[in-house]
Amino acid sequence: MKVLIDTNILLDVILLREPHLELSKRVLQCCLSLVDGYIAVHTFSNMFYILHETEDFSIEECRDVFNKFLYVFDVASLDKSDMIAAANNEAFDDLEDSMQHQSSIACKLDYIVTRNIDDFVNATVPAITPEKFLKLVHAAI
Repeated sequence: MKVLIDTNILLDVILLREPHLELSKRVLQCCLSLVDGYIAVHTFSNMFYILHETEDFSIEECRDVFNKFLYVFDVASLDKSDMIAAANNEAFDDLEDSMQHQSSIACKLDYIVTRNIDDFVNATVPAITPEKFLKLVHAAI
């Protein structure tokens, strides 16, 4: 199974956000050995802004977090044609969500794991909650 991990799941773990922390940690742990986890390339810039500008993480702390994620996850990139598709996808009102979706298509991923499944209601790559993801993973092993 190959999955894109949405920004909200990653931030739950970095920022120790309750009540989501435990499930989000379990999602990331599954990516260590049970599934192929991906992070969209633009997620890193989004997280940098959130962590450094609003949560007072130093640049070095951000780099440390990113390096840990890069050790575990593959990076889902967008080329120009993917970006054109994301920018013009009328199924999405939010560009970042459209880019997440297009990254998943470009990498032929099975799911987008997110707490915000309503943001992906029109996606062709299914969006699933952490709970559903964990049930799928445990059913497969």
